[in-house]
Amino acid sequence: MINQIPNTYSLLPAQELFLQSLMPLRPGAWDRKDVAVIKTAIHNQLLAIQNNNCCYCGLKVNEGGRAEVDHIAKKGGPKRPAYTAFIFTPKNLAIACQYCNSSSKKGQDDVLSHVDLANYDNCIFKIVHPYNDNPQNHYNWSKGKYKILISAVTNEATYSISLFELDSEAHTLARAKQVMFENKLSNYRQRQMIRERILNILKFK
Repeated sequence: MINQIPNTYSLLPAQELFLQSLMPLRPGAWDRKDVAVIKTAIHNQLLAIQNNNCCYCGLKVNEGGRAEVDHIAKKGGPKRPAYTAFIFTPKNLAIACQYCNSSSKKGQDDVLSHVDLANYDNCIFKIVHPYNDNPQNHYNWSKGKYKILISAVTNEATYSISLFELDSEAHTLARAKQVMFENKLSNYRQRQMIRERILNILKFK
């Protein structure tokens, strides 16, 4: 399953002030050495907020390569700048697996259909946005105990499935593997809980 990200990262007041000192942001601002600590803080917070899940496919990030902080509206670089105003916008940053965030997929695409550089919330996205959209309103999942096969309900979902290849064999197999693991883990935890209850009953006098 793919879940909506519930909240964004937060920085220390001193870190916020430092980012303010960089305004207006220039191409390459994300790669400055003096923002390394801030980037690490963002990365770690987002991993925890997203429970180590990719914001696009919902899989544990280790299933699709290493975890990366993705700029949903792409930041570009010094040679090919894009939406530099959104480089540190909290709702524009999310953890994605390397598979979804590869240069052959999202790296080549502009996912914005309407841009308002003064207000991120006024932008319109072609994809199911990790923060703004509830995936349950955009995707259908196969019925039954294991929800593995994905299909689109909306145009944004159709675009996302195509862009990130969410219905590919690789993604489907990874999803099945993860669901089976989580099911086994859940069963193991239930057995452990039952065992602990029995031991507590036996110890009770």
